[in-house]
Amino acid sequence: MSKVYLAGRLDTGEGRIEDFANELEARNHEVIEKWFLEGRLPKPYLSNVESSSPASERMIKAASESDIFILFPTDDILGAAIEFGAALGSVATNPDKIIAVVNAFQVRQSLFYAYPAVIAVSGLEEIRKLEWY
Repeated sequence: MSKVYLAGRLDTGEGRIEDFANELEARNHEVIEKWFLEGRLPKPYLSNVESSSPASERMIKAASESDIFILFPTDDILGAAIEFGAALGSVATNPDKIIAVVNAFQVRQSLFYAYPAVIAVSGLEEIRKLEWY
């Protein structure tokens, strides 16, 4: 069973992250830190550090400790881009880690989508064809 962390927009255009998480769990993967099931954190984040600080710690830890990290990017993701960086950084200690970017070709691309550990795919159907799925 793989530990999977999902980052990005709640609505991926191909469905909701929650639905994809349920699909993964039905296939015996463990989806960790289900931030998408929690209510929205109060903004501005720096004025609400009592909630934003522990949430950010949990998310970075999950992105780092996951076996599989899946990013659903949009042109304006900030938090998920930070989680993506944490996942990339963890490859040094987990060289078998899988990092996938879904719909990578349809959004503003990051240089790091070309990082050797990253699999850029056009949609969830490509994820479903991967060996680990």
